[in-house]
Amino acid sequence: MATIQKPDRHLLPEFLRSPSLPTLLILCALAIGAAALLPLVQSSIATTTNGNVHRLEQQRDDWQARVQEREVEVATLAGLDRIEEVAKSDLKMVEPKGTLYITVDAGPPDPPTLPHRFQPADAEESASQPAFWEQILDRLPLP
Repeated sequence: MATIQKPDRHLLPEFLRSPSLPTLLILCALAIGAAALLPLVQSSIATTTNGNVHRLEQQRDDWQARVQEREVEVATLAGLDRIEEVAKSDLKMVEPKGTLYITVDAGPPDPPTLPHRFQPADAEESASQPAFWEQILDRLPLP
């Protein structure tokens, strides 16, 4: 009977099946080189992150300085002397020469009506009903 022999086909090339010493040394050197680059990459990432943090802190400080400038500006414009000066110069206002008092014979307006839940509780109602915790203590058998 005749058989056909198939040629040996290996999935791995010859130099990987039985590596020689120079091939092993080259592979080891590449692995050591790659491992030596890891701290460099980590240091580079840390340096970049540190630079970003400093940039953001500088932006925050700039914005805080702007806010303080605006606060000073608002305080300056809201001063009574400044308001009086603007009233006299820009609005042509003058100080009053006298004070006029007006008396009104009508009574005060009715107080606004509030919903019952917003009105203060009557003192008589709150005094007649014991508090919640007092009700609980009354139910306990204490000597």
